[in-house]
Amino acid sequence: MKKRLLAFLSLLGIQQHLTAQQKQDLVHAGMQATPGAGGAVGLKTFGVGLADLVAIATLIYIALQALHLIWKWRRQARIDRLREEAGQDLCKTDWGNL
Repeated sequence: MKKRLLAFLSLLGIQQHLTAQQKQDLVHAGMQATPGAGGAVGLKTFGVGLADLVAIATLIYIALQALHLIWKWRRQARIDRLREEAGQDLCKTDWGNL
């Protein structure tokens, strides 16, 4: 087993042992891959395929974008209302109020 591992490491250009930086890079890459792989395996267990996962993720993303846009519009309307109540002029441009 050790000979096979050493042969594999030599193919990657690693001599004898991994350096501390290489170990850290491998652990970091593994941690980044874990959530996606775990989610895919978990959904596959429940019978949800990858295409369904992509569709679900897309719908969630679109819903989050819509909620953010609605929040932004309501916030700006509230700011405009408070400025008008305070007697401050809204910035007038050719594009409308800022």
